[in-house]
Amino acid sequence: MVFISHSTKDRWIARQIANVIEEKGRKYGIKTFLDEKDIEGGESISELIRKNIQECSEFLVLLSRYSIDRPWVLIEIGAAWVLGKRIVAIIDKVSPEEMPDVIASYKALDLNSVDEYLRQLVNRVKKMGEKA
Repeated sequence: MVFISHSTKDRWIARQIANVIEEKGRKYGIKTFLDEKDIEGGESISELIRKNIQECSEFLVLLSRYSIDRPWVLIEIGAAWVLGKRIVAIIDKVSPEEMPDVIASYKALDLNSVDEYLRQLVNRVKKMGEKA
């Protein structure tokens, strides 16, 4: 499962990324966690976020002008980092120098390269399946 972290102001972009990942990754069983589609009214937001970060195999963060300094996005990145999750940053009009220190050393992909991320993700999933 791919956990998608983003600012509320970027929810349309995040939803499109989630849709593409699930559509293209369907035959490989790839699912996403996106707060707005996976958290229902009355559920604990913080508990579900914590649970899904723990359970995800990959953490994708959409870094934009809106999300780069949002406390919840930074908390989610930190949690993924502490848990040793693969962290992939998709950047939208953000330079590598502006990335949070905790993930500055990770290779980021531009928003226009989501198809490249998807190709890499599918390859990782295929390799995991071969080892199982």
